[in-house]
Amino acid sequence: MYLKYLLFLSLTLLLEANDDKTITDNKNLIQNEKEFSQAIEDSNDYILASTMYNIKDYQKSYELFFKLFLKDSYNINVNYFLALSAIEIEKYDEASSAFERILTQKPDFNQARYEYAKLLFKLNLKEEAKKEFTILSNSQINDETKKSVSTYLDILNKETKYFSTNANILLGVGRSTNVNTGLISPEYRLPGLNDALVNGEKPIADNYHNEMVGINFLNSFKNSPYVIKNALLVYNKNYFNEENENLTAYSYKPSFFYLDQTNKNLYALNFGFTKIEKRDNESFNVFNITPTFSNALITSSLNYQRISYIHQADEEKDFNKYEFLLKYNLLTNLNIYSKFGKSVRVSNERIDLDKNSITGGLEYIYEINSKNLIKFAYEYIKDNFKYENSYFKSKREDDNHYAELAYVTKIDKENQIIISSSYTKNLSNQDAYTYKEVDGKINYIKSFNW
Repeated sequence: MYLKYLLFLSLTLLLEANDDKTITDNKNLIQNEKEFSQAIEDSNDYILASTMYNIKDYQKSYELFFKLFLKDSYNINVNYFLALSAIEIEKYDEASSAFERILTQKPDFNQARYEYAKLLFKLNLKEEAKKEFTILSNSQINDETKKSVSTYLDILNKETKYFSTNANILLGVGRSTNVNTGLISPEYRLPGLNDALVNGEKPIADNYHNEMVGINFLNSFKNSPYVIKNALLVYNKNYFNEENENLTAYSYKPSFFYLDQTNKNLYALNFGFTKIEKRDNESFNVFNITPTFSNALITSSLNYQRISYIHQADEEKDFNKYEFLLKYNLLTNLNIYSKFGKSVRVSNERIDLDKNSITGGLEYIYEINSKNLIKFAYEYIKDNFKYENSYFKSKREDDNHYAELAYVTKIDKENQIIISSSYTKNLSNQDAYTYKEVDGKINYIKSFNW
């Protein structure tokens, strides 16, 4: 009996010794893992990856953080910045996986959960996003984040609207230095008429007021990628003195959209019916059809226009225009574009309508803060006309330069003021088409949403 007791006691002591060894080994393992993670974050590779992220080279930061992830797949900071970098280069699946790894280890990492919830919202995963935002609303977060979370939840809790309407009203005043397209050199000669001296129009400066009312009707369909938009617009521009230069435009534009959610591509087919009324009786109608493709990087379209003058005496001016547009987004606030156009006369009576055009331009937006921004646009157009003008004994070639600078201040979501100035200069090998204009204006825009 005593021998059995000694045997039992020896076995118990042996097991306890093994348990102590296991606990010690586990503690050493956890300590080694902590030291390894810290070593990763102290490494030059981590510092370089963080630098690339801070200077917004997200492709490079993603590549560097991914290499660090392969070394330590459970490092929370590595996963966090890997996720943020992946979002910036639109690798959303990888970003989601990284956030999930973080929240599995550290559920109280609220900043990671917040970024994850915003990503789910962006991907239109509404129920999943709602779940994460709800967790955040019950967590210890700062007031600014709490306000943002509340806004997201308000949106997610609202019943989906499949029909919406928005409208804009514009009121403004401005001044142009050349309302009549007067010439830089009003006197010019016609080589085809023995260098006869001709007096063209001089530039006339005048003030004007302009008004616009636009309304858009948007129809979407439940569980469908299709959207229909109908847009109506009326625009009026009246000069204080030069009434013959006044114009009014009426426009109706129906559009059909298809959104490819998988590849984030938008396909559209746009139609337009516009009537331009001018006081000098040169009123005309414009019909256009424009198929368009766009995504976060590029926009391309092919536009057909038919310009038809209303009065019978002006029908010889009718022409067709074809134009291809390619726009590339270099940055979130900077894009460049090119257009290739061709105008073809309908009647053979005019030789001043057929031409080929090449356009290059850029658009830049500098955001001062959330309510104020500056816009800059520049466009260059090269026109080569097809037929020789017998008066000038040459084919007309124009170089048109246009630049605009605008300051936009947003009073609130529904009110904004735009102060802008533009400069246009058209240079031509035929002096009858050389002119320049400076235009400045201030516009107030009121928006409505239903």
